[in-house]
Amino acid sequence: MQLDFDRGDADRPCGHAIVYFRDTNDHENIGVTYVVILPVPLDIGKYMPPFLAGQVAEMSANVISSFAFPPAPEPFDSLDEAERVAAIRGDDLVYAGTIDFNDAFDMMERVNEASSEYGKLYSEAHGEDAELDAAIEGVLETGGGFGEDDDVYDLMYGGMDEADLLTELSNQIGSLRYSVEGGDRSTAIETEAKIRAIGRYLPDNREVSKIVAVATSTSPAASQLVQLYVDRAYCLYREDYLRLKKIEEDIAGISASE
Repeated sequence: MQLDFDRGDADRPCGHAIVYFRDTNDHENIGVTYVVILPVPLDIGKYMPPFLAGQVAEMSANVISSFAFPPAPEPFDSLDEAERVAAIRGDDLVYAGTIDFNDAFDMMERVNEASSEYGKLYSEAHGEDAELDAAIEGVLETGGGFGEDDDVYDLMYGGMDEADLLTELSNQIGSLRYSVEGGDRSTAIETEAKIRAIGRYLPDNREVSKIVAVATSTSPAASQLVQLYVDRAYCLYREDYLRLKKIEEDIAGISASE
């Protein structure tokens, strides 16, 4: 099966993708499924009741290294909406061809093929990237940042005003947290580079470097802290100093308790 990447890179899939099909009877209609490469191989037989275990005895952990859900494409509003959702979440957006939406069996078979092909591309791209994995694991353990600044992203953000930059910052922080919590190293590296590029066009007191440090942390309070830091940046932009004082008190309290 040929997979065409509308968003993302076929040479380096990020490990989670919105996969869409077009209806052979009406190309304006699309159906989507969501494919995930599991960061931890799953031996499903370990979790089956004893009376079913024999039916899955021959299934290896490699078989359940990726999955697609729903198992057949579900109708979706539009391709534009799929692109918007993929951008917010940091997903790959992949076109898997046309399919007859009235043929349930064929739809499930094609989804299975798409999941397998996406898993193959991911394995080929990342399976032997041991040096990168080791470097990222070290960063995760220390709670530091990912990757190097990439000047390419400066072209994306240099012309934005601060309101747009803060909106983009918020979106990218959400993607970074999702990547860190899911162990998606390649997306985390790319997303941190974007955030640091955004930070170069924001005033220093927005403290984007602190936002990155918290967003890449694995501490229990990381999600709450990073949201407070983003809210703080918005308050400075809006000159809402009353709310800013409360947010900084909350940040200090959480930081002191860790």
